[in-house]
Amino acid sequence: MRKVLIAFVLVMVFSSFQVLGIASNQSAYYVWTSSPQYSILPGSQFVETLPSNYSIPFAVLLNFTNYSSLMSETQNIVYHQSPYLSSGKFREYYYPSTSYKNSLVNYLKSFGIEETGDYGLILTFNGTAGQIDRAFNTYINVYYYPYKDIYWYHLVGITDIGPFYYFTNNVTPSLPYNVGKYVLGIVGIDSVDPKVYPAMEEAWKVEMVHGAQNPGIISNVLVTPSVIANYFNFTKLYDQGFLGKGMKIAIVGQPEGYINESDVYTFWQDFSIIPHTGKLQVVTLGTEAQAQSGENELDAEWSGVFAPASNVYVVFSNGYVGGPALVGNLLNYYYEYYYMVNYIYPQVISASVTVPESLLSAYYPAMLYMIHNAMIQAADEGISVLAASGDWGFESDHPPPNFHIGTYNTIWYPESDPYVTAVGGIFLNVTENDTVYSATGWDYSTGGISTVFPVQTYELTSLIPFTPPIGRTYPDIAFVSAGGYNITEYGFGLPLIYQGQLFLWYGTSGASPMTAAMVALTGERLGALNYALYHISYSGIIVTPKGIVQGLPAWIPVTEGNNPLPAYYGWNFVTGPGTYDAYGMVHDLRLYNEISGT
Repeated sequence: MRKVLIAFVLVMVFSSFQVLGIASNQSAYYVWTSSPQYSILPGSQFVETLPSNYSIPFAVLLNFTNYSSLMSETQNIVYHQSPYLSSGKFREYYYPSTSYKNSLVNYLKSFGIEETGDYGLILTFNGTAGQIDRAFNTYINVYYYPYKDIYWYHLVGITDIGPFYYFTNNVTPSLPYNVGKYVLGIVGIDSVDPKVYPAMEEAWKVEMVHGAQNPGIISNVLVTPSVIANYFNFTKLYDQGFLGKGMKIAIVGQPEGYINESDVYTFWQDFSIIPHTGKLQVVTLGTEAQAQSGENELDAEWSGVFAPASNVYVVFSNGYVGGPALVGNLLNYYYEYYYMVNYIYPQVISASVTVPESLLSAYYPAMLYMIHNAMIQAADEGISVLAASGDWGFESDHPPPNFHIGTYNTIWYPESDPYVTAVGGIFLNVTENDTVYSATGWDYSTGGISTVFPVQTYELTSLIPFTPPIGRTYPDIAFVSAGGYNITEYGFGLPLIYQGQLFLWYGTSGASPMTAAMVALTGERLGALNYALYHISYSGIIVTPKGIVQGLPAWIPVTEGNNPLPAYYGWNFVTGPGTYDAYGMVHDLRLYNEISGT
């Protein structure tokens, strides 16, 4: 897949979240996240004040309430000292009240600003530049950016998109404290995002080819789900009745996309390991689908075939939240997570559609914090979130030779989130008789170091040798991303049914849904996985919050491969701790959950 943000501050990163995002006193509340480091692109030239009658659609993003209490409760939950919360209880405890939202809306209406939509924690509006200036005590100006590339953190980020004109605010917005105290950010009062959006969209496409093309990189032996299931001991789980019955796997959709459900059912029938009894449900929020998503067909096909009794949900947010594209697809992308944690309440979420972390932290921190809040809510509800690590190599700057990177200088988000398990890639070499003879680290499995999140306590106390103590790093686990007989690492050998035809693919896109299926086979609600994964040793010793137990040797260290950093015994930037024996990992995760249970 080509991939397009107290004593326990290291565990509860952003425990001082509200202080980081905003500042306040008794009379004014400053929304710093709406005036980030690069709201005015470095090197831009002032042109003029934006005309006061210029109409601007925008959105106000709302934060959780009682944040200190939330961080304390989340810490207790991830260490199994408090029970998981239902989605209803979470909203009751930590969402802003209706009366608060009404006070904010009425305040903006007093300046002539019109409310256009209420999407839970997103309120959308339309106002003129003059009205926005007065309501938020800011000034919106027009600027000219004279360069062809956009930089952030002093490195090239997006290439060949300038020069261009844009508008943005040059004074940090503020609101009266009582109406602003739960505002996390404002989006849409700048126009940089239409320049950024195409590069982000380009990163959200699975790499696949039809079997009749490019024979030099296409395996003439299919690496089928059955081959993988046998090699990694999924079949032993099936023999003992672990099928994922009653479990929900939610797939993050490519915004503005759709899938052909018949393709998924055909794949489940043609490549079934055992007959599939679970259901597929596609949730479409809006109607403006633009393209069929091979990415999400892959996710649904492979997660469902490995967890044959589970129910698979694919969620698409089509038609921009609020109407216009305020920050590209980001509002839609966030809203898919929002819908999942509030209305599907799955045990597992799998994401193969992601965004550049450093772009979010530099230009749209409010969107990063919004998605991070969704990850906190998922952790508190006992939802395991897995995300494909990416396909561009270490820190995403080393592409395979057959395509061009559009976004540089970044790892991926939400993969880098402390509550998310980033799934890297391995490559399977098979014989002409369809037998696996080796598994190595996939050369294009992305690894890296977060620019946002510090090292986590589960990393500092990890039982995996050489886990870095330098910051939040990933991957956290790895699984099949490519494979075949007598092909290069960027060759194609894994099947996909797309538009009724057989295609072949590669990418960590598949590693995430397959691993999500493995988690679903536990039959349990596990929550944020990293707190368990880093405390399962290679020998099977498991350190739980309530004691040490002996499990099975579930990890398979990966000692060959590179991205271009080398894979080696212990934690590495290609595969993290390594790949896994499915039977052993399900056993150990269930044991960790049983011993740790409240």
